[in-house]
Amino acid sequence: MVQLQEDFASELVGRPVELLTGTQRSRIGKVHDIAVAASESFPPVVGLYVKSTDGIIRYAPFQSVLSIDDREVTLGSPPVEGTAAPVAIDELLLQKELLDKQIVDVDGHKVVRVNDVKLAPAGDHLRLIAADVGLPGLMRRLGLHALGDRLFGRMPAGAVGPSLISWDAVQPLHLEAPGDALRLRVPQNKIDRIHPADLAAIIEELAANEQASLIGSLDEETAADALEQLPVDTQLSILEDLNPDQAADIIENMTPDDAADLLGEIDTDKQQEILGRMEPEEAKDVRELLAHPDVTAGGLMTTEFLSVPPGLSVAETLEHIRAAAEDAELVYYIYVLDPQSNIDGVVSLRELIMAGPDASIKDIAHDDVVTVELTTSRDEVATTIARYDFVAVPVVDAEGRMRGIVTVDDVIDVLLPEKLRKMLPRVGKSRAKHRAPKA
Repeated sequence: MVQLQEDFASELVGRPVELLTGTQRSRIGKVHDIAVAASESFPPVVGLYVKSTDGIIRYAPFQSVLSIDDREVTLGSPPVEGTAAPVAIDELLLQKELLDKQIVDVDGHKVVRVNDVKLAPAGDHLRLIAADVGLPGLMRRLGLHALGDRLFGRMPAGAVGPSLISWDAVQPLHLEAPGDALRLRVPQNKIDRIHPADLAAIIEELAANEQASLIGSLDEETAADALEQLPVDTQLSILEDLNPDQAADIIENMTPDDAADLLGEIDTDKQQEILGRMEPEEAKDVRELLAHPDVTAGGLMTTEFLSVPPGLSVAETLEHIRAAAEDAELVYYIYVLDPQSNIDGVVSLRELIMAGPDASIKDIAHDDVVTVELTTSRDEVATTIARYDFVAVPVVDAEGRMRGIVTVDDVIDVLLPEKLRKMLPRVGKSRAKHRAPKA
């Protein structure tokens, strides 16, 4: 039975290592680093790196550990040369790659710095169970454990605040190798627990060179959700650091109006390069929006809206909405369009649900539809939406063909300061609504 105890990594690193051969003990070096298998919720220690008395760093698989106590680590077999050391695919070195590094507190939705980590025995294994992000961990790292105990012992209860975060609620931000992308080592189901606004807040806490790396390591839809929530300056900084293929994959997952707003801020050459790498259909929608001045209805609108032909029944219309709603900016107004895209009428989702299933959509739709033109100024669009208490207003071209909608939050986006508008809920489509924040 291996004799183990609770330990902090900062105190285990530097502890003398002895080799037990028969009844003979010999001092062979000190603990240089601790390797864990990072993919598990509470990672097991898989080995110790030992700096031998001859100055060479060797590796001791955890199976060779006989005991760990306050004074020393005892091995039952000598450590092997570094070149012969078995390295786990998901190996994380606590001293080199984690202590004093940034991690994401998944439940707290923030980036924190690791001052120490706690290890605890579980059967014959030693597992990483918590990160110490508080002042006690920093004091311990500096070799001032005793002073810290005396100092904190004199303080009122709760004065210092929680210091330990359970490891299953954190994930390290990790570079696989120098120059590689920063990785958020977190399963997708944990990413899904983080609301895009909270994920954006995490990204904002990172250094500029780390922001693009982290965005680039996320799946495109999650990255798009987070990018939409960031301030324009941060978006542009990230876009500058992403390669064009990454940028195209992420931007085509944004809503067309948000994508156009972002691409409209960069130089024409890079804009066209990114558009050329996007899927043709998504690029077409964005190009159309970019063609209009951003102070007009055409520049504010989105091309994603719900429409149906005039010959459908209410039941058929509801079936159509179920199939098309995922790609719509707003699931509230349904526009009845003729083959030339002229507006025959509009019906709200509430009215549609209340109508009989066999009723004709054309019969229940309002045919006196208020519209704005592509060239209508944003102030006039805002006035129209406010006057009629609309959630959205349709945009038509000079021939009366429907080209898009401007939602109330699109108007807010241009009338309010950026910091304030980011705090307001959006009425349009947001993939964020498919991932509710953790209770």
